[in-house]
Amino acid sequence: MFRSPAFLGFLVAGSLVSAIVIGANTSNVRVSAGYASYVYSKPIFGKSAFKNVIFGPGSTGLCWRYEGQRVSITPFTYSEKFESENAILAKDKLPLSSQAHVVWRLMPDEKSVRRFMEEFGGWEQTADPDRIAKESYDQLIREPFRTITRSVVAQYNGLEVNESLPSISKEIESQMRTLLQSTPFEVMSVVMGNSSPPQQVISAISGKVALNQTLEQKTIEEQIAEKSVSIERKNGEAAGARASAQALEQAKAITAITAVLEPLYIEYLQAENIKGAERIYVPLQGAPQLVMPIKEPRKESEQKPAR
Repeated sequence: MFRSPAFLGFLVAGSLVSAIVIGANTSNVRVSAGYASYVYSKPIFGKSAFKNVIFGPGSTGLCWRYEGQRVSITPFTYSEKFESENAILAKDKLPLSSQAHVVWRLMPDEKSVRRFMEEFGGWEQTADPDRIAKESYDQLIREPFRTITRSVVAQYNGLEVNESLPSISKEIESQMRTLLQSTPFEVMSVVMGNSSPPQQVISAISGKVALNQTLEQKTIEEQIAEKSVSIERKNGEAAGARASAQALEQAKAITAITAVLEPLYIEYLQAENIKGAERIYVPLQGAPQLVMPIKEPRKESEQKPAR
């Protein structure tokens, strides 16, 4: 059948238009590893409708007017600082400067991704997954995380916090998981950083520690001095005891010697003592009687020198 050139031109033009229309309205939604894509249809007339969720790496293949909103399903780590006027108050009202770190993510399953997009405002005009995650954290996680951190730390005295960091971190993590159970998010871990009081408090504590050390040193010195005095006293008592024992032994020896001396020997000693004496006392009827002299008196001529 013969067809005119006009008809052929029309057919070619129609094919080109169809190709352009089909090319403009078909798409292949792709997603890379670590991300998910909320895929929905976007008809020329009517409402958009959810189709499915694909996880990267993957794609939908060519589909008629399909589009996708990417979201991150990788873990994010955010840190919260507590310092200056935002410091944490411990149980004893001591202000503490610290940091708390939370690791969280959007749960990687179709139900969670769909709930996030449809119920938790996952849409974002720039379609930047990291920006979407940051906005989600700021709106849904940040303030509850800070509030729970303050409440848990407030159960401990200020100087006991650093000794209890593992239990504090575990308690904050447990409360955050409970809080987010009804959301498409999950907390993977919480780490509470070291806490420190203000500088003036640190200086006061250092001064108190130094004073305690000085007092302990003085106490030790006093104990050493008391020990020294006690040792000297015991040494003196021991020396006195030895002297007393020696005197007692000497007395016993003298007593033993006296007991064995015969009366005649004692009279002999008395007679020897009388020799050379000018006078003696002898007992007479119970009273001493002086008998003198026992030597002949010297003559007057012997007493007076010749003139």
